[in-house]
Amino acid sequence: MSFVSCLLLSACASDRVPLEYGNEPGRRLEHRLVLRADITRSLQGQTLQQRVLATFRAAQEVLEPGSGTGTEATVSLIPESLVVDGREVEPGPDQEFGVELAADGRVVGITGGAEGQGALGEVGIERLLPRLRPVLPGHPVRPGESWRSTTEFGDESGTFSLFASSRLRQLGIVDGHRSALVRTTYESPVDRAEVFQNATARMEGVDIGAQEAWFALDGFLVRATGDSVGSYRVTFTPPGGEVGLSPVEAGLVVRLHTEMHLLSAA
Repeated sequence: MSFVSCLLLSACASDRVPLEYGNEPGRRLEHRLVLRADITRSLQGQTLQQRVLATFRAAQEVLEPGSGTGTEATVSLIPESLVVDGREVEPGPDQEFGVELAADGRVVGITGGAEGQGALGEVGIERLLPRLRPVLPGHPVRPGESWRSTTEFGDESGTFSLFASSRLRQLGIVDGHRSALVRTTYESPVDRAEVFQNATARMEGVDIGAQEAWFALDGFLVRATGDSVGSYRVTFTPPGGEVGLSPVEAGLVVRLHTEMHLLSAA
C-alpha cells in the first residue's frame, strides 16, 4: 500500500468513534425514568381508556462477568410518583431485576421484579427494560453509518424478541459529556403469559417504536427519549384449566412515551 493511500485511509478513519458500554464490575449509574402510557382496552364491545404517568429513579450496578462474554447487573426501579387519570395514587414497591448484558448493550436475560406492577402491569416493565438503552455496533462508526441487532431470550412467562436498526446521527456535547446521538427504530413481537389469582392472561402482539439516545463516549447513557405503540390480543383463561368456563378475548393498545436522563455515574 502506498504512503498516500495510508494517509487517505487515516483521514477517512479519523472521524470514526468507538461506542462501547463501560461494564466494569462496580460501575453504578442512576437515571430518572419517566413513563407516560395511554392505554386502550376493548372487551365485549366496550372500550376503556386510561392515562398513566409514572416517575422512577432507575439504578443499575454491574456485578461481575457472566457466562460467555456477558455481564451480570442489577437494575432497581424506585418509584417516585404515579398518576392515573390525573389522580395521584400509591406508586407501589421498589422493583429489582437481575439482568444479563451483552457487550454491545443488549439485555439477553431478565429475572425477578415482575410482580406488583399495579397500574403499570400492561406497560410490561420487563419488556421495556431491553428497549431503554441503545444497542451499539461493536466497532467504531462515523455519523451517518447504521447497524442492525437482534435480541431473543425466553423465561417462564414466554419469549422476548427485539429487532432493531440504529444509526449514528451526530456527535456533540450533552450535559458536559462528549456524546453520540443514536437513533433506533425497532419491532418487538410479544408472546407472554401472566398468572393472576383468578385467571391466566396470554398476551400476543407487537411493539413498534423509535428512540433517540445521547450516549457518552465514556460508556454510558446520558439522555434518551422513546415512543412506541403496542397492539395486543389478550386471552383470559381460568387458572388450572377449570372446566365450564370459556376463554375471554380482549384487545389492548398501549401508546408509550419514555424519557431518561442521567443523575449520576460512578
